[in-house]
Amino acid sequence: MGFFDFIFKKTTKLDNDFFGEIEFYEDWRNSLKSYFRCKRSFDHYDQLVEIAVEADLNGPSQKQIAFFKGIEDNYSAIVEKISSLIDDEFRQWENSPKIEDFRAEFAPVYIQIPKCQNKPIIWEIDFESYLDKNHIITLVMSDFNAQNILIDG
Repeated sequence: MGFFDFIFKKTTKLDNDFFGEIEFYEDWRNSLKSYFRCKRSFDHYDQLVEIAVEADLNGPSQKQIAFFKGIEDNYSAIVEKISSLIDDEFRQWENSPKIEDFRAEFAPVYIQIPKCQNKPIIWEIDFESYLDKNHIITLVMSDFNAQNILIDG
């Protein structure tokens, strides 16, 4: 492979039955960190959510698809668990009122799905506030429980 072939390498895209068109991003330093990326609808919101799925060129596994479906199925319980955590952290950044309606004030914008080979499954979900689009709230989750929170902005 020549220099220009390396620089202008064609992107690998697959048509996945569940995620739709997904684009492969190869981590040439550590192939275990390669992933697919796509935008997909999320049952609880009208907008598309960016999804990153750690996988090799074969694409997402059935375990990963089932885990994503589990996030959608358990979203209400997840929101119930994380809303007070986000509220506490967000109010430290902004002198804002208490969150009244999480779904009206925050939208998921990014979900990172790991390979789902080990328990607990450690994954990430990012939210954007409708009230303040200058902040992204990232939650590191352990199964469906918040493990860590970061507000960037």
